[in-house]
Amino acid sequence: MDVERRLQWHFHKALRDYRLIEDGDKVLVGLSGGKDSLCLLEFLARRSKVFRPKFSVEALHVRMENIQYESDTVYLQQFCDNLGVPLHIITTRFDDTQHTKPACFLCSWQRRKQLFNLAQELGCNKIALGHHQDDLIHTALMNLTFQGHFSSMPPLLKMDKMPLSIIRPLCLCQEADIEEYASIRKYEKQLKRCPYEKDTNRTTVHELFDRMQQMNAEARYSIWNALESAMKLRPMIILLMLLISMGVSAQRRKQHRQKVAPPTEQSEQMKRMTESTQRIMFIDSVVLPKKDILKAYPVSAEVGRLAPYSTFFPQSKSQTLTYMNELGNRCLYNDTDSTLAYRERLLQTWSPADTLVGINSDHQFRHIRYPFMMTDGITLYFAAQGEESIGGYDIFMTTYDAAEGRFLKPENIGMPFNSTANDYLFVIDEYNQLGYFATDRLKPDSDSVCVYTFIPAEKYLTYDAAQYAPEQIAAYARIADISQTWDNQDALASAQQRLKKVRNIRTKKREPAFSFVINNQTVYHELHDFKAPGNQERYKKLVELKQRYQQVLLTLEKNRAYYHKAAANEKDALTRDILDGEQIQHELYSAIQQQEIDIRQAENNYLTKK
Repeated sequence: MDVERRLQWHFHKALRDYRLIEDGDKVLVGLSGGKDSLCLLEFLARRSKVFRPKFSVEALHVRMENIQYESDTVYLQQFCDNLGVPLHIITTRFDDTQHTKPACFLCSWQRRKQLFNLAQELGCNKIALGHHQDDLIHTALMNLTFQGHFSSMPPLLKMDKMPLSIIRPLCLCQEADIEEYASIRKYEKQLKRCPYEKDTNRTTVHELFDRMQQMNAEARYSIWNALESAMKLRPMIILLMLLISMGVSAQRRKQHRQKVAPPTEQSEQMKRMTESTQRIMFIDSVVLPKKDILKAYPVSAEVGRLAPYSTFFPQSKSQTLTYMNELGNRCLYNDTDSTLAYRERLLQTWSPADTLVGINSDHQFRHIRYPFMMTDGITLYFAAQGEESIGGYDIFMTTYDAAEGRFLKPENIGMPFNSTANDYLFVIDEYNQLGYFATDRLKPDSDSVCVYTFIPAEKYLTYDAAQYAPEQIAAYARIADISQTWDNQDALASAQQRLKKVRNIRTKKREPAFSFVINNQTVYHELHDFKAPGNQERYKKLVELKQRYQQVLLTLEKNRAYYHKAAANEKDALTRDILDGEQIQHELYSAIQQQEIDIRQAENNYLTKK
């Protein structure tokens, strides 16, 4: 497993196990400029682009005047701009006349104060810090040695006197992995490191922990397990969920193969689901023959492709609907009536079909179809019939647990997406912020299907029973009239314009994604054109380098334009920033040229050997 995937797995496991992120969160990240905070910000920014949970991220960098510790703020600004994250920079100082307390304590206290103040000013409800597993273990060893108790910084800490929580999403990540990832991503190091960082007990404990790992390679896991037991890091809710699921599984085994009648509209289950109907704005609907269903899904190539299996594998005659990811190297489809399978491309060959583990572990589904994977590679939607569907096919959602190597128990996504008829093929186009799903609720016995287009909701909101009568909520649940969901005309107009644009693009001849000259006879236009091992990743890196180069040019232009009207005390700092920017520009230009040479050389070597 490569280091990025390992870090991502631990990051997502921490988010889930400790319930660190929820719908509607506004997170402020403490960005020191070191590898840990840069990695944390990158992962959170990526995760915030996923459909659910929907949350926002901002960053704060605190400059301390009386500590010779400095990060390149131009680089930090470019880093945040590339991620689409607002960056705030505050310059402050602490009272260095207090010789009764160490400088590290005073500096850290002042930084935290600025974080708390800005978080409340921005309306943030969570502050994210970049402490990794090594930090938490070091703190536990320090507390054991100097304080006489075995405890550490918790992954989630809710403040008593203010509506804030501190989260540590890297708490399961190892420092060595972050260091390796920082090297791969070429994170820039701080210009000047803290002069006190080698003079603390934490450094001594770091060395002690290293010696412990030399004595026992499993020391890390022994200490972490003991720490989890001592602090009860995992919320009790996880234990409760485990007990409940065990009870449900046991009950299912007793009722093995017992057929469950689909609930009627008058049943208690239907009543609860109707009351919990999600507020969704539907912008369009189209009725068409079932055989033409994909014509109503003009999704962008960036989220992947939907097509019959034989489209991707011409040697097969199977027409089962298949999802292919955006890179064209992983596909999902129903292999049997009760399983979903996947295949992966390894160089020029495809792996044999393998089952997605966890989708139907309790045999709760009789039929499974129509998989769609979000671009995070973790969130999976599919349609199924079974014990937990309310009639016909229902849409279910699950996420991948990387640590366990399996998908979690799927959940019915509820109304208005599901009904007593067949509902299926749920797709989210994150790049155009449009969603689609199909249903035959309008004409259950016909050969036609209705495909609804909707705006993916940023938060999971339901209809307030104090404002809406039960019959109104029931009408929203069955999508009686899409115009009744149009409560924001600006959002509606914008979404309809996006839909019109993607439909027009689909009807026009597809333009090449790019043009990259390999040699006098060969020009590539798509990422999958690259065949040499590693060249697709090299080209993606080339795109990143070019994007960063453009950001540097833009920042330089702004600094140069402002220089002439800057105050005298600002010009010195601007001069340094401009000179640093020009140096970065030169280095990036050289890196771009070398990256292009490496790609061409690798591709030509591959083509010559064929």
